[in-house]
Amino acid sequence: MAEKFKVELVTPKGVVFNKEVEEVIAPGIMGEFGVLIGHTPLLTFIKPGVLSYLENNTFHKFVVGPGFCEVLKDSMTILVEEAYGAQEIDPAEAAAEVSSLEKEIAQIDAAADPEKHKRYMDKLAVAKTKAALGGKS
Repeated sequence: MAEKFKVELVTPKGVVFNKEVEEVIAPGIMGEFGVLIGHTPLLTFIKPGVLSYLENNTFHKFVVGPGFCEVLKDSMTILVEEAYGAQEIDPAEAAAEVSSLEKEIAQIDAAADPEKHKRYMDKLAVAKTKAALGGKS
């Protein structure tokens, strides 16, 4: 049995999970990265994408929004704007959200309001990931 370490996933709404897991694969801004117990300490940004963790030989997946994480030798804390378990996502609702966000983004002047444009692009990335992953474990 692989050694486990503590992982906590938190959004502004509260703690999504706090578990002892064997491995985490997270969407970093430079690409996906994996974490096992004893990992070198690290503080990095998280981009919208799929966060997976291995528990009892099963990978569990979440769609996460932007945020950041701290990795220590025996723990990992992930702070993101939003997180959705793969099983709780309705693919049809996610597809409708993608369509709605694409229309909203088309109305934003990126040069005049780059922060708003970036926020909506992050929301779109989350919605597209939800549409692709929805209902799958």
